[in-house]
Amino acid sequence: MFDLRETQRRWRNRLPHWEVKGASFFITVRCAGSLPREAAERIRVLSDSILSVDAESEQYSRLQRQLFVASEKYLDSGYGFSPFETGAVAETFVEQLSSWAVESKWTLEAYCVMPNHIHLLARKDDEDSLDLKPFMTRLKGSTARCLNEILSRSGAFWHPDWFDRWMRSEAEKSRTANYIMNNPVKGGLVKNVEDYKFSYRSAELQPAATLKDQTNAVAG
Repeated sequence: MFDLRETQRRWRNRLPHWEVKGASFFITVRCAGSLPREAAERIRVLSDSILSVDAESEQYSRLQRQLFVASEKYLDSGYGFSPFETGAVAETFVEQLSSWAVESKWTLEAYCVMPNHIHLLARKDDEDSLDLKPFMTRLKGSTARCLNEILSRSGAFWHPDWFDRWMRSEAEKSRTANYIMNNPVKGGLVKNVEDYKFSYRSAELQPAATLKDQTNAVAG
């Protein structure tokens, strides 16, 4: 049984979102044009299916896990627009993320900047913190303008929506942090977690587990 805390709001854009007071959130944001059409269609079908499911049920968690996995295998392969392959772009994003978290009164517990997507594990510090929706909307808007300028391009930088899941337990949060930190290894970018420059995990979270442990770690 989930330890359900105070639900503040649920809403839907292209994906379902659920904001819970005092929770840590696992958030994945992908770049525009980073999924092939068949994967995007699979995600649309799953996101439509999840709307009719009780959000407190195991079926909801299962569908949410399928929703995540449907995109992650393509994202880890570096499909499509991959701006964070450019070191200056990744460095600038990390700087802006860190600054925005402080300004918005959020704590960054872990993050990883992959070539065409980012993973965050973060929580609101207190009652004065921005809610999840404005936190993410403003982060995406401000970084898109700056990062497009570095790349001398225009147009959409981020996909319009993002994936989020609030952490049901400390164990789930630890597993998710391990997944985030091991993502560059799983994606073939480095051999060891400590070799990747654009990732972070707070001292409070447990050391990364082995790659074998990560296959069922996220969204469940």
